[in-house]
Amino acid sequence: MLKIGDATAALERFAPLPLQEEYDNCGLIYGDPKKELKGVTVSLDLTVSVVEEAAENGSNLIVTHHPVVFRPIRSLNPVRPEHVALTNAIKRDIAVYAAHTNVDKAPGGLSETVLGLLGARVPEQGAALPKFGYFEKPVALKELYGRVVEKLGDERAAYVGDPGKLVSKVALITGAGGDEESLRTAVDAGADVFLSGEFKYHVIRFAKDADYAIISFGHFESEKLFTSLAAKVLSESGISPVRESACEENPFTTEGRS
Repeated sequence: MLKIGDATAALERFAPLPLQEEYDNCGLIYGDPKKELKGVTVSLDLTVSVVEEAAENGSNLIVTHHPVVFRPIRSLNPVRPEHVALTNAIKRDIAVYAAHTNVDKAPGGLSETVLGLLGARVPEQGAALPKFGYFEKPVALKELYGRVVEKLGDERAAYVGDPGKLVSKVALITGAGGDEESLRTAVDAGADVFLSGEFKYHVIRFAKDADYAIISFGHFESEKLFTSLAAKVLSESGISPVRESACEENPFTTEGRS
């Protein structure tokens, strides 16, 4: 008989908890690891809709990328929007587990998956961010930007730099890695371009003034592959049944935009 702890252990073999960033909150957020596992639903976020979906399909474990409890909380209030989904999961006795920056950093994890999707070769490297990839044949910055738009389905991606610049080495952090420290790490490592999301304006301005290439993508778009990746890890470890959430959504409304 499979237990909830068997599923979480499989995830932690793939992406050990010590890999997580100091600020993060990966691991079992709610639930008893000794309980029988009835099913797993995997999603990017814990939302009310995802909890309802899990309840309907018989799952008693939800695995998310983003921790529903990110910073310490003093109380759990079912009226507060950020607490509703977790409160509903507790009421339905559905365990909640988060696999966040440990999966971003793990070998074969989310960052390396996105690099591979963009056509980069990903050598063995340490479990640190940014992750680096290499193109066997250099590609123009504008071509790489086009791949980001196509492969990630992100029509709102943007770039800074000479569109004809040839790119051989690329640095990448999925989600919200567009800070000055990460950019400087990419520059110091000799990356021709840095890909990430949620760049501060002063970081974009710095890249422009320094004539350094960046590509900015959406947080959701760059991390939505988590669901299929985590589902694959679980399934290949003998965990069943595992379902990818069908109701997760980008919190931004993008209809009519290009």
